[in-house]
Amino acid sequence: MNDGLLSDLISHNDLDALFKPTGEARGLPGVAYGSSFFEIEQHQLFPRTWCAIAFASDIPESGDVLPVDLAGWPLLLVRDNDGSVRVFHNVCRHRQMQVAMKPCKGRQRLSCPWHGWIYELNGKLSATPRIGGRNEHEHPDFNDADLDLVEVASGVWLDMVFVNIDGTAPALAEHLRQLDNLLHEYDFSDLAMGDSWSTAFPSNWKLSVEGFIEDYHLPLVHPEMVQSEVESHPRLDHSRGCYFANSSVREYDDDNTSGEAVALQSALPSIMRSDATEFRTFAISVFPSGFITTRTNQLVVFLVLPDGHRRTRLDFRHYFKGDAATGFVDLRREMLAYWQRVIEQDLPMVRSLQDKLDRPGESVIRARFSPFWESNVLQFQQSVVNAIQAAGQ
Repeated sequence: MNDGLLSDLISHNDLDALFKPTGEARGLPGVAYGSSFFEIEQHQLFPRTWCAIAFASDIPESGDVLPVDLAGWPLLLVRDNDGSVRVFHNVCRHRQMQVAMKPCKGRQRLSCPWHGWIYELNGKLSATPRIGGRNEHEHPDFNDADLDLVEVASGVWLDMVFVNIDGTAPALAEHLRQLDNLLHEYDFSDLAMGDSWSTAFPSNWKLSVEGFIEDYHLPLVHPEMVQSEVESHPRLDHSRGCYFANSSVREYDDDNTSGEAVALQSALPSIMRSDATEFRTFAISVFPSGFITTRTNQLVVFLVLPDGHRRTRLDFRHYFKGDAATGFVDLRREMLAYWQRVIEQDLPMVRSLQDKLDRPGESVIRARFSPFWESNVLQFQQSVVNAIQAAGQ
């Protein structure tokens, strides 16, 4: 695929309108949320940058195995004997069968379910059972050299496992350096996972991200998040191709004891550094498929994984300081219910948006953006196009 296919779907005039200043720009047309554009993303976006695909804590022990899917790319996470997380294409080198179809634990080796080819946890092919006959496991005309599982560049950050399928992206630490700098007042060194849950949106993955990184809609869709808010001190930050952040320092009146104020004022121990000077909370898209949201006493990390062009899987993990991940049971339960309500409130919005974008008539009207609230939404859309265009060059 090449940039020509992008031009087949989106006119040059529409692309030019997307790259104007925020107050003048027109957003991506509805076709960008459909199946043809998603096919381009599958080949020119997701394989070519660092994408969050899973959580390292889901495979805590050596021999733990987890098959995952990234926009149609079947991948296999394995905890190796040395404790490291490895990611492979979930494809047997024999006849391309998936090596693992479901999560499993305590494996000494990996065995293809179709013909039984065996791989070590480091991906090395170690046996080709019966390849030369009933009791013959070798054949003089068959060379099994260079038939190990194909490993994918991977790394772990804040428990998220990242992959770069084509292996051409800069090192993960370099890629995320500006994001580490943005979060410098947080101490994530001794966090532990307390709660996990999953859901799905009936919409394109981009609609999910776009809604999560702007606060313009909060008073109407999530009123409890701004209930009795006195001041929010909002700020937008971004690093193209890496992150898009919406942050605030919210102040509430003394009588507010519900919603967002509970999250900020609870007895949960702080995850801020001892020398922190600004207690700013963040909602950050880690482009394209990761997301983190911080509070002064908790970190919520989730994955935004496309399951086709109009369904998005959301997989959440909640982290707290040390023993707080297992203590404060009632308070953590209240916080979990709060987050689940927030996500549920978004559901009718994204469903309605996707339905509208699927209709032919949408092509007449382009989205517009608030320069105060939504410049990072525009930057996100621009980054999608930039990544596809760079891949086509």
